Amino acid sequence: MDRVFHYPADIQEIPRIRKDLGFLSKEWAVTDGEIRQIQLIIEELFSNIVRHAFQDTMDHLVDIRLEHRDGHIAIEIIDDGIPFNPLDYKDGTGKDPAKIEERGMGLSLVKAFSSGASYLHDSGRNHLTITKKLKRI
Repeated sequence: MDRVFHYPADIQEIPRIRKDLGFLSKEWAVTDGEIRQIQLIIEELFSNIVRHAFQDTMDHLVDIRLEHRDGHIAIEIIDDGIPFNPLDYKDGTGKDPAKIEERGMGLSLVKAFSSGASYLHDSGRNHLTITKKLKRI
């Protein structure tokens, strides 16, 4: 099962993203806690793209693809912003989450809530895929 969403690169799209993720609990049998983690992952990455990825005033789209397979959800976020691999980001805190600075806290949470990640920059587009292992309900 796959779902694809296209959003203007505008922070005002966050409520729409939350609404669009409403299908997760019924159709994909995702627990409330996992839904909140998935929302946080998507919202954090989307807001980082909106705030940092574009160096012009043109309109841009961000594509979000969700795939549900074998007890996992793959979240692929695609944008045409400047190349940036968030997986290379180091928060400098080691293993002490209390030392995470406000900047970078979201990426640390994304890493904590995910079970895998990959990044590719291809044909002028960033492709970030986050995998979230689901609990059986």
